[in-house]
Amino acid sequence: MRADMSINPDTPHMNNRYSTMADFVNALPETIYSVAICATSYTDTGGVARVVEQQAIDLSSEGYDVEIHTLTATKDPPDGVTLYEYGRFETTPYKELDKLLVPVTPPGWRSLSRLGDADLVIAHRFPFSVLGYLSSTLYGTTYVFWSHPSQSSDDLFDGVAKIWAKLQHHLETKHLTVGRADYVCAVSEGSRAYIESKTGRDAILVPNSVPESRFESVASREEIEDQYDIDPSDTVVLHVGRITPRKNIHELVASFERVTDCEAGYKLVLVGKENMNEYSATVRDRASDDVILTGFVDDETLAGLYDRSDVYATCSHSEGWGLPLSEANRFGTPIIAYDSIPAADAIEDARLAADGDRREFEAELEAVIKEK
Repeated sequence: MRADMSINPDTPHMNNRYSTMADFVNALPETIYSVAICATSYTDTGGVARVVEQQAIDLSSEGYDVEIHTLTATKDPPDGVTLYEYGRFETTPYKELDKLLVPVTPPGWRSLSRLGDADLVIAHRFPFSVLGYLSSTLYGTTYVFWSHPSQSSDDLFDGVAKIWAKLQHHLETKHLTVGRADYVCAVSEGSRAYIESKTGRDAILVPNSVPESRFESVASREEIEDQYDIDPSDTVVLHVGRITPRKNIHELVASFERVTDCEAGYKLVLVGKENMNEYSATVRDRASDDVILTGFVDDETLAGLYDRSDVYATCSHSEGWGLPLSEANRFGTPIIAYDSIPAADAIEDARLAADGDRREFEAELEAVIKEK
């Protein structure tokens, strides 16, 4: 058991940055054969779930015995990876009591017992931060907390939801189960600086990546245009992400409408699940017929949309990383975003506007689509 190591604020025997998940795990001084990667949900629509999937693929291909532990799952794990699902919970802020109580429930105890059999536990978010810490304390497993947040999101909610958002943010930044992890990792420079400011200890940067296997099949241009009624001559602006206030979709729609002035020949395609009915209705009310909401799409269709689109644009102000930008870049799609998004800084040719400067964002968008 490494109790002393758990409270050591520094890890001088490790580098402060690794290019891939496998590079990080390979560099650990502990002997690692089995890895448990933990997150609250493993679904097709969750950003953290995408990261978990990528990490599982990366480590499994390196020969590690990999498990995914989650509270709820709606898709199969990668080949050769075992999935443990511990029970359903609601993702709306008003129904998160189940998640809060997980560490003191039978499903939580079963999870802790299984985590004790792993050599390495990687916890994405609460409550697995608590279970990861307990597995390290009780069983001597190596515990890594993987930090995603860049700021609190409580300003997006009111009432009970606001209280829950504040509590969750505390549990994922300042709580002892984060500060006493064997290692703290972050997906971007911004996230690393933020978690370091909260924990008072060094963090290791491991950027997200897009596995080659994910987009092996790409829907053709003709299939995409036929499915979404896009003319071959249309200039297509793409955004990928859930239709939520956090993604600032309404601002993107408004900017698109202003820049194109409702002229023919332009389409804004919004790819993402609509799980906030009131906000979705607001977006739809503001959108013209040139705005297409696709809902969730499979990877083959998503790849086709990246490939067909002329520009990828996002008005989101806050992302732990911003994985769709990395995916769009893989297809050579020009990118426009605010400079607060970590993934945008990692893309050499991305066109960035100062965070929150809508005029600059719209100028960049207009310049790109007029070129097309």
